[in-house]
Amino acid sequence: MLFTISYCMDNFLKIYHKSFVLFSVLWLIFPKFSSLLIIWLCLLTIYGAIKKHLVFKPNMALFAMMALFGAYLLSIFILDAPLSSLKLLENKLSLLILPLIISYYPATQKELIYLFRAHIAGCIVLILIAFYDSYQCSISFGESLRCFSTTNFSQIHHPSYFSAFLILSSVAVILDKSNTIVPNRPLRIILFLATLLVQWNLGSLAGFLLITLLVLILPILISVFQGGVKNLILSYSILTIIGIGFIFSSKEIKADFSNALSFVKNYNENPEEFIRNRTYPLEGNETRLILWDVSTKICLKHPLGVGLGNLDFHMQEELKALGHGQLALKQNNPHNQFIQVTAELGIAGLVLFLFIIIYLFVMAVKQKRLILFSLVLSFVVFCLFESMIQRQSGIVFFCFWFAVLSRFDEKNRFVL
Repeated sequence: MLFTISYCMDNFLKIYHKSFVLFSVLWLIFPKFSSLLIIWLCLLTIYGAIKKHLVFKPNMALFAMMALFGAYLLSIFILDAPLSSLKLLENKLSLLILPLIISYYPATQKELIYLFRAHIAGCIVLILIAFYDSYQCSISFGESLRCFSTTNFSQIHHPSYFSAFLILSSVAVILDKSNTIVPNRPLRIILFLATLLVQWNLGSLAGFLLITLLVLILPILISVFQGGVKNLILSYSILTIIGIGFIFSSKEIKADFSNALSFVKNYNENPEEFIRNRTYPLEGNETRLILWDVSTKICLKHPLGVGLGNLDFHMQEELKALGHGQLALKQNNPHNQFIQVTAELGIAGLVLFLFIIIYLFVMAVKQKRLILFSLVLSFVVFCLFESMIQRQSGIVFFCFWFAVLSRFDEKNRFVL
């Protein structure tokens, strides 16, 4: 009898672990099916919990993510949100379901290695698809440079999300001190350079900024945490600097950075005049500054938030009042997750959102978890320039990896 129970449990856990590995790779390649994949994990978890094969082991970060979903849900009823907000709430469901599922996930270091391998494999497939799509575009339209950049290059995910995926892959390869994720060193270097140099095609300023910060910060943390910078880390740092030099040698990227700095300077000198005197068509950085200004004013007017689904209306009204009716028609979000959360959920929502980030950051530093630290830093940087948890790609990616990595305590932590 005991043998039968043990056999059934072992078989279930094998299926359960393999399902997580498949999820890690498949949702990247087929994001439209991510909901079905999550439902499958949910059904397996329910079965495992009923049969007592799985144990519920949440932590404060997982509870906080679930509470953030609860805050969005409450905002619909308390702040008189429109019917369309139910669709937005559906996108936010991953904030509840993924932390709940992973609270039962009995991962060990071995399973985490397979999850990282699956993620890297998914990123490689995305890169191959991106180059194929760009090649087809260049044949059809004859504009090779434009076809191999930004949204033309990354058609499955927004370039900022794709950039975040690749940076996690790069960091996992760099910090794999036991060489278990990718055992072959030449292959590690090739994968590292490939995931780094594709950032040039994506053209994400947030991605470039994050890479620069990681190059500056990680060697210091490695020195503090591990008592010295090893040759492997030093060699990867050199490769990273070379890669960044290659990226910034692009005239387009340098021009983008220069324009961004110029716009910020002009905005700081006289915000009202900057917004009032913009002419169309607007550049991306101009648009972002206007959206930040308008959404910040909404936060100040509504300290309790406007509720999920109401922000678009308020932003359109503010933009029209400033003479930007053309921009209002595009229904852009604030392009800053901190402002987005504050505008929708108020100060209380921002405090909860910041708690998740700070809790994970403290965990990473206290337990010397460099990959978790890099992921938190990645989230913060991208959230400064994009509303990262407004789309399914961002919610699933960060919720999944935050939840998985946060499950490891100081005694059982992943060695990376």
